[in-house]
Amino acid sequence: ATAGHTGTVRLWRAGGADGPAPLGEPRRAHDEAVWSLAYSPDGDTLATAGYDDTVRLWDVSGGDAPRPLGEALTGHSAAVWSVAFSPDGHTLASAAQDDTVILWNVANPAYPQRIGEPLTGHTEGLWDLAFAPDGHTLATTGADRGVRLWHLPENVLTDFTNPLTAVAYAPGGRLFAAASTDDALVRLWDVGRPEHPRRLPRALTGHEAAVLTVAFSPDGRTVASGDEDGTVRMWDVSDPARPAPAATLPGAHPGGALTVAFAPDGRTLATGGADERARLWDVRDRDDVRPVGAPLTAHTDWVGSVAFSPDGHTLATGSQDKTARLWDLRDRDRARPLGEPLTAHGDWVNSVAFAPRGHILATGGRDRTVRLWDVTDPGRVRPLGEELTGHRGGVTSVSFAPDGRTLASGGEDHAVRLWNVADPAHAEAFGGPLTGHQDTVTSVAFAPGGDTLASAGNDLTARIWTLDTDRAVRHVCARTGGDLTPARWHELLPQLAYRPTCR
Repeated sequence: ATAGHTGTVRLWRAGGADGPAPLGEPRRAHDEAVWSLAYSPDGDTLATAGYDDTVRLWDVSGGDAPRPLGEALTGHSAAVWSVAFSPDGHTLASAAQDDTVILWNVANPAYPQRIGEPLTGHTEGLWDLAFAPDGHTLATTGADRGVRLWHLPENVLTDFTNPLTAVAYAPGGRLFAAASTDDALVRLWDVGRPEHPRRLPRALTGHEAAVLTVAFSPDGRTVASGDEDGTVRMWDVSDPARPAPAATLPGAHPGGALTVAFAPDGRTLATGGADERARLWDVRDRDDVRPVGAPLTAHTDWVGSVAFSPDGHTLATGSQDKTARLWDLRDRDRARPLGEPLTAHGDWVNSVAFAPRGHILATGGRDRTVRLWDVTDPGRVRPLGEELTGHRGGVTSVSFAPDGRTLASGGEDHAVRLWNVADPAHAEAFGGPLTGHQDTVTSVAFAPGGDTLASAGNDLTARIWTLDTDRAVRHVCARTGGDLTPARWHELLPQLAYRPTCR
């Protein structure tokens, strides 16, 4: 492949007796000069970098003229001088005259997405970059005459080809599941070492539509998932390396099975859907899953979230009818609504979650707020404190830490937020938002140990956040080889007084 000042790119067949022969006609690639190009490791995709501040991807698998893949990748504010693929072909790095490097998830080249914020540190334009053979280190150089090495975090999971809808941890904390849309898959990861997550080779396959929700059973041996065509599926993950189908409930919710949750005793599964109903299922015998009682029908719009109280006696549901409801499940064959619907949200209630002690319910809404409720007496629920604000878009997901003192929320503003709810009547934000996602955060979930938090997004990534400060410091010190110099500290953390950190 060649490109040049005309802004065109063309392909050539090498090795002929008369020298390289052109393949097809040249293609207009950029509005200005093309300064760099690179093939993906499998040879099917070509990336080009232009003086028009953009990167473009091309399908070159046909062996003739390149075909454009999607729109131009924008994000740089000056000419792009270099592009390089990671060894696995899932990540593309671009370097530009604006002094920055941008990483792109190109696992699905037809649907590329930016990964995180641009890498900054060079003081003049960047000329070139290259990945190390392991794919975890990137070298860059530029007009500032410096060479920088970047350690790319392994806790940003990019091995996805379309948006993610849900994440869940197994109770033991070693297994992690992520559900995605267009490929209709649930993928499993070994996260026994959160700083080095390892994808398991066999995904959970069988859904024929976008998977919208995923949950583990309390014993960690079963995964339940629901999809856009209304089917609920269950999987035996006793051996995570060899998952097997366990049950299929076709038509569980016409229009879409939006949410699933296991009861604490593992004997009942709750589901909710686009048919405005929640349902209970007896899942004691995976070969003979049966509905329990009549569907729960008090909502007047989609039921997008369900959660059991820790004692299993109460079910919470959240709906696009702008309400959350509680249900008495002490007789599961005759479940009944408890009290009045919770109506404080001014828009869809997207997520509901019980605190580990069961006395507090959290709800997250499209009105950009999180609310806390005292459900000590589920028949007489009362709001606690003020609404929690800070998200700049709808709240899509809420999750309590195992100790009940911290609540996490994810939102359409691409952010994850942590809230101190040790005193739920006076809850407040823990610092600023956790940023890095480049699109809606669709799901958040704490690991059972409480020291890590997972998030998933429409940006084709899942992230595992280390909340144990000491472990995070040890990891940074090990990767960087020691303390920041006072000058570098002042450059990166000007708001904080210098102090030695690595000992």
